[in-house]
This record gives sequence, structure tokens and C-alpha cells, in this order.
Amino acid sequence: MHDAANAFRTAILERLGHAPDVIEPGKLQRFATRDRRSDLAGWCKLFDDERAGVFGDYRQGISETWFAEDRQRLTVTERAELDRRIAAARAEREAQQRERWAANAERIASLWTESRPLVADDPAVQYLKRRGMAGRWPLPQCLRLHRGLTYWHDGEKVGTFPTLVAPLVAPDGRMVALHRTYLTGDGRKADVPQVKKLTGTAGPLMGACIPLHKPVAGCIGIAEGIETALAAWAGSGVPTVAAYSAGALAAWQWPPDTRRIVVFADADDAGRAASSEFRARVRAMAAEIRCDVLAPTAEGLDWCDVWAARQPILLEEVGA
Repeated sequence: MHDAANAFRTAILERLGHAPDVIEPGKLQRFATRDRRSDLAGWCKLFDDERAGVFGDYRQGISETWFAEDRQRLTVTERAELDRRIAAARAEREAQQRERWAANAERIASLWTESRPLVADDPAVQYLKRRGMAGRWPLPQCLRLHRGLTYWHDGEKVGTFPTLVAPLVAPDGRMVALHRTYLTGDGRKADVPQVKKLTGTAGPLMGACIPLHKPVAGCIGIAEGIETALAAWAGSGVPTVAAYSAGALAAWQWPPDTRRIVVFADADDAGRAASSEFRARVRAMAAEIRCDVLAPTAEGLDWCDVWAARQPILLEEVGA
């Protein structure tokens, strides 16, 4: 690659952590920002003259402009032409993304319609019982079972499996993805490369969560995963929602009229970092909201481990 293309790629890597292997000037490129080939949240375009480019990440809501030289050194005419190119590139990628989101929305709606509410001893309920939810009924209504969902890996069909399905819902109430946990007929994790996967998204994931529960008296909890959130709820009584990763926890947008948030963090570096980032954001944006962070005392544990040992999660521990 030319020096400008290399510099552009380096800037993308530094900001997003991923970039295309080769930058092709004049072409709008999509690329993975996670270690999954099917993930194409990243996008970039280096302009033909290689003097500037734009890039971003749909999932994280990032959109930035890169310049090969100081913008102030350009003439007024050159700056105007560059601004036109930037606007055109962004309009192009937004049009592509709208098409992709629309197609994904149809897929999500179809899978959701095909899924059914949980019933006693179906594979999803058996799975959740093994994760400590025995005796907890009814389970949250947003959890469903798909009786036979096809699992694809690198373009090849691995098999068809019963699947625990849960919606990721954006702050505006739209279902923007489905979280899938592939199972066996007797409720164990399926023998597949990645047991838990997200569908393609139908909109930005920033701020979204799996709405297992609604706030009670202005109080809501959040944890990283479905099982962890259920365990935190079972052990503490705090209505708890689930993010799908530590990063999603840090970006979660709490419901209106929330007065207290309890973050049930995992006792690991990612969990601590995410909970600290989230707590700092709450304090910066909403001084009237109380935000408490609670983590297991032993390194490496999550709230499933605590609940499995039937250790109560006392609200007094977070200053109730």
C-alpha cells in the first residue's frame, strides 16, 4: 500500500482495533471489528486522491474523518471539495447500512415469530435450571425457545438445535438483535464452535439490553449475561436486565425515572473496567441517580457462582 493508505489503516486500527488488510482508495469497504468474519460493523473509505478518508463502526456508533495533511493548509476550494466528498461517503455508507438493517429486521422478526414462550421442562428451561434457576417460575417473558434453529459456521451448516432466544432492545424500544444460546434436546450447551451468538443487527446496539425485568420503585440492576442477571435477581431480589458483554454494560442506557442502579459486576478485569466506566457515566450524566457496584469477593467469579452456592446477595452490602 501507499504511505497514505498505510497511515489511514493505522489510524483505523488505533481507533477501532481492527481494519481491512488492504485499503483500496475510492472504495467503501466493510470489515469485521470482532473476530468473526460475518461481522461487518466496520466501514471506511479512503478518497481517490488519498488526502483524506472517513471510517467508523456501526455497532459502537463511531464515525470519524482522517486527513493525510493539516486541513488548514488546504485552500478554501479544496476544503469545500473535501467536505463534499466526506458528506457523500457518509451518505453512501448510511444508505448501505439502512438496507442491511432492514434485511436484518425482517430476519429478526421472523425468528422471533417462530420462537415460542417457555414451557416447563423444554430445553431452554432445563438449561436455565442447570444454571441455578430451578424453582424460579415464571421466568422472564422476553426469553423464548426456538425449537430448531440452524447453526452456521464459516458458511457451512453445522446442524439444527433448540435455542434459547432473547431480544436486545434499544432505548427507543426497538428490537435490534436476538441473542441465541444453542442447546441440546436435554438442555445442555450444544457442541458448536460458539454456543452464544447475536444475529445481525437492525440498528445501533449502543445503550441496548435484554430486558429481563422492569424497574421496581425506580430501582434496576444490570449484569453482563442472561444467566448472571438471572442469578443476581434470584439472589438479591433486584429486578435485573442483561447486557451481552462487558462493553455493552458500560454503554447501557437506563430506563426513564430510574433512581437507583445496581451493577452486578463480574470479578475480573473486564467486569471491573466496564462497571467503573458505567458508574462514571451515570455520575456525569445524572447526579440524582444512585449507582452501586457489587462484585463477588473471589477473583474470577460471577453471580452464577454465588447463586449456585446459595449465598444471599444482601442489599445492605451495597448500601441499601
